Formats: sequence, C-alpha cells, structure tokens
Amino acid sequence: MKQRKQILVVGLGYRTGVASANFLAKKGYAVTVCDIKSREELAPITQKLHSDVVVIAGHQDPCILSSGFDEIVLSPGVPQSIPLIQEAKNKRIPVISEIELAYRYGRSRIVGITGTDGKSTTTMLTAHCLKATGFDAHPCGNIGIPYVSIVDALQKDSVAVIELSSFQLETVDTFKPDIAILTNLTPDHLDRYHSLDDYFNAKMNITKNQDSSDYFIVNADDEFIATHLPALRAVQYSFSLYKEAHCMYKDGAIYCALDDKPQLIAKADRLKILGLHNVQNAMAAVLATLSLAKKLNREVNLHALEEALYSFEGLPHRIQMVGRYEGRAFINDSKATTVGAVIMALKSIQGGVILILGGRAKGDDYLRLKSFLKGKVKALVLIGETQDEFAVLFSDMPHVKAHSMEDALIKAMKLSAEGDTILLSPACASFDMYKNYEERGNDFIDVYHRLSRGQLRWM
Repeated sequence: MKQRKQILVVGLGYRTGVASANFLAKKGYAVTVCDIKSREELAPITQKLHSDVVVIAGHQDPCILSSGFDEIVLSPGVPQSIPLIQEAKNKRIPVISEIELAYRYGRSRIVGITGTDGKSTTTMLTAHCLKATGFDAHPCGNIGIPYVSIVDALQKDSVAVIELSSFQLETVDTFKPDIAILTNLTPDHLDRYHSLDDYFNAKMNITKNQDSSDYFIVNADDEFIATHLPALRAVQYSFSLYKEAHCMYKDGAIYCALDDKPQLIAKADRLKILGLHNVQNAMAAVLATLSLAKKLNREVNLHALEEALYSFEGLPHRIQMVGRYEGRAFINDSKATTVGAVIMALKSIQGGVILILGGRAKGDDYLRLKSFLKGKVKALVLIGETQDEFAVLFSDMPHVKAHSMEDALIKAMKLSAEGDTILLSPACASFDMYKNYEERGNDFIDVYHRLSRGQLRWM
C-alpha cells in the first residue's frame, strides 16, 4: 500500500495555517503542524483543526524533520531564516506558501495584487468593479480570507482577486496570475529583508511566471519601481497621477486608453474613498478589469464600471472618517504601518493635523516623514514602543507622549483647535499594544465615541 504523502505546515496562524492544514487533511495527506507557541496558547486555534492533523507545539526545531516530510507549507508570518526551514532546504525538502498550494488546485482566473500600500483597498475595489461588470469575482488572500479556503469552490469562470504580501510571494513556485498589480514600493519589513532590493524582489515573484498572454499593471509614479523594473514577458500597463499612461488622472478625472484614444472613466470627486492614493487604487482596479476582459475577449460596460467606482465605500482603518467633535475631525488610519502610508494620509487632509504616531518599528526610515510634517502637523502624540526614539527624532516639533489610546485622544484634544484633524496614522506595527491594526483602530473609534458622548473628560 502506498504511503500517504507527509506535509508539514510551519506556523499555525489563526487563518492561513489552519486553512492550509485542514485543506491538506481533507485531500488525504498526512498533515503535521508546528508552532513555537505553547499548546495552551494554541488551544483556541487547534480546536479549529481537522481531527487527523498532528500538532507539535512549543518549538520549531530542525529535529522535527526526522519524521521524513515530503513538503513544507510555510505560513507567511514565519521567516525562511529560521533553522527549521534552512535545514529543510539543506535536505532539499520543497518549501512552498499557502498561495502556491492553493494554486495547484485552482481552476479560476486570478488577479494578484501586491505592493507596500493600497493592497487591501485595491483588492476589494477590483473585486467590486469585476462583480459590477459581470464577473464572478471573489476577494481573498492577505485581506483575511486564505486563498486555499475558497479555491475548491471557485469555478473555471470565477476570478480570485488575491491580495499578496511579500511574505506570501517569497515561496511561490508555479503561481501565475492572469493579471498582476504592483501598487507601489516603499521601505517596509526591513526587519525581515536585508535591503529594499530584497523586498522588491520578493514582490516581483508575482510576475515571474507570467507570459505574453498575461498583464502586469504598475504605478508609473513610483521612482523605485521605474528604476528597478526588469524586462517582463507579460504585457505591461501603467497608471499615473502626473504623466501619460494607460490610465491617467487629468483635470480631476480618470481616463483610460488601452488601444484607442483616452476615454473618460470616472470623476475623482465622486469617489467615496479619500485622497490621491485612492485615485491610484481606482486606476489600478480599472486597468485590472479592462485587461482581464481583454484577455477573455469580453466587453465591459463602462457605465457599470463608473458606477462601481462611485459606490465603493472603502475599508475600515484606512483614512476612515470616524466623526467630528468640538469642531475637530477624527480620522482612523490604523492600517498605515509605513512612512509612505502616513505621507499619503497627510496629503489627503486639508488643514492642521494632530498626528498620533508610533508603535512597533518595522525598520523604516522614519526621518523621511520630517519634510511632510512641517507646515502640516501642528503636534505629535507619541504612542507605543517608539515613543522615546520618535521624541528624539522629531524633537524640533511639538510633541507629547501618551500611555494609552484614551490618553492620546485627550492630549490630542488639548493640542488641537476647531478646524483641525486628529489623525491616527502610526507608521508602525501595532503588536506592542494590540493584537493587530484592527484592534488599534477600533480602540481609537471606541475612545472617540466615549469622548463625543461626553463620557470622557478632556478639559
């Protein structure tokens, strides 16, 4: 009797690790998962596992490999640099991502979206536009719905719209999207990558298997991409706020020209999502919709596409208007974990800003913020592990430290005046104070509501 193929899932993430393990177990593989967390810490997660999955908790030592695994599925939060994965490579055991695993079983068309900022919004907006123009589109990936969890349900004429982080793309092998989008590229995750070039190369795995029947959509305004983009086999389309491109922003509107003269697609001031960066995201979604239709030889109803752009509400925690109190606007941009994202937020806001900044550093060059703060930000409220570092870095600006989100908003109120905006746009990860950026953003919203209801004194 032929022995079942043995698969090791490294990293039991609440979503990806569980989804990968359960998918493989249902396919009949002998599945083991390992995680550095203790069995007690993993208890809420292991309860969601298929009963046949074996759990190794408390370590990820190379000795695990003595069981003779045929393949490893690496969860995105686990770096390839750990000894277990290095030893697996020495033993020539294939190491793949959940994205690669799901792709092997997929039948649908794929739009893959990566970049430093704007991935989630572009993913959801692209799916929204595709649905509005007659496609059976399903957003998934790094937005919180593992591709592997829905791949079996997708039909040949479906479209998986997949948000892809650099971590997920590190270990793809045959993955090949019909449409690939690179939203932008700014320094991020430099605590994991040796250089910006390494980070960029991980992102570029999205297009490494594409051929001349596929499309690669890129931000023409990004200087790093412009100077580092290699020759591609895929057809390349670009979008730009400032120059001639296949999709461009001109006179307050979005125009697109793939083969013919530019056509008006939508008026930017009718978009519900704020800021020029969201105009870029909209242009990427338009190009994705039109290029997929072109590949499949389908017509697109441009009026339906236009209305889809206007009806999209945006995502929480991304320059999200929470409300107004005492003449101040409160904006939750908790998803802004990079300097580039904060710069985009500041460009989107009129008037003076009190900026709530800080958290767990990600290796970014925070000095890049300085020129954008001057003349725009009236004062900083510093939170999290980077408080002391940022107090020195931005010593020439008015700043205070806060020990909680409640304290941060009270101090922001005292520093602000009517007409100002109190902006949570931290430029850092949330893990020093919160489970994730959502929890951080929700805390900001909760404190705002208590403040606006008079339940929290600030004077």
